Amino acid sequence: MMADYFSVILNSKNIFLFWAAKKKTMKKLIVPTLLSIVILIASCTKEKDNVNSASAIDGTYKFTSVSASSNSTLTDTYGNNVVTTSDYTTINNGGTVVFNNGSLTATGLTYTVDAQAKTIYYEDGQILDSSSYPFTFTLPSSNSVGQYKIISSDSIYFPQGGLTAPVDGSNSYQGTAGGGQYKLSGKILTITQQYLKDSTFTDSGDTYNMKQSAIASIILEKQ
Repeated sequence: MMADYFSVILNSKNIFLFWAAKKKTMKKLIVPTLLSIVILIASCTKEKDNVNSASAIDGTYKFTSVSASSNSTLTDTYGNNVVTTSDYTTINNGGTVVFNNGSLTATGLTYTVDAQAKTIYYEDGQILDSSSYPFTFTLPSSNSVGQYKIISSDSIYFPQGGLTAPVDGSNSYQGTAGGGQYKLSGKILTITQQYLKDSTFTDSGDTYNMKQSAIASIILEKQ
C-alpha cells in the first residue's frame, strides 16, 4: 500500500565491502544497505478469516517516530561472513495517520534517519576486521491510503502492506501483505512489525547468500 514512499529502512548509500576469503580474495560486493526496515513489513502468519476491522484503535493519530533494529548477514561460498547491524530512531517526524473501520489514511508522513551502521568481517569464524558507516534517509512529505484488519486484541494485519517499506539506498521495495503486534496505552499506539528476507545472488562468478531481518516499532499519538 504505502510501499512506494513509506520506506524506513535506511537510505544508506550502497556500501562497498572488501574482505579476504578463505581460498581467494572476494571481488567488490555491493551490499544492499541494511535493512532499513526502517520499517519493515513483515511476517505475522495469523488466520485472516472472520476479521472485524472496527476496533478501539480507530481515530486520528500524530506520527511520532519509528525505532528500528536491523541485521544483514552476507555469506560467501567458503562460509565467510559480513554482518551489518544498525539501530536508530527517526527524527524530524511529521504527519497524521487515520484508522477508520478498516481504512488507513496517512497524510503528510515524513521523517529522517540519521544513524551509523556497524559491519564486522568474519573469516573461518574469527573476526577479521570491523568498520562503521554513517547513513541517512529522509522521507519527503507523503500521502497514502490502505487497509488494515484487527486479528485479535494485540494483532493487526495489513492486506496491502504496512505503513512503511524497506529501502536499500537507491531502491524502494513493494510492500506485501503482512502483520504485526499493536498496543494502545492511553493515547500512545505502538505497532511493531518484522521484516525477513533470504536471497542468493552471483557477483563476478562467486555466489553469495544474504539473510536480512529487521524489527521496527511505529509510535503514534492519538489526537
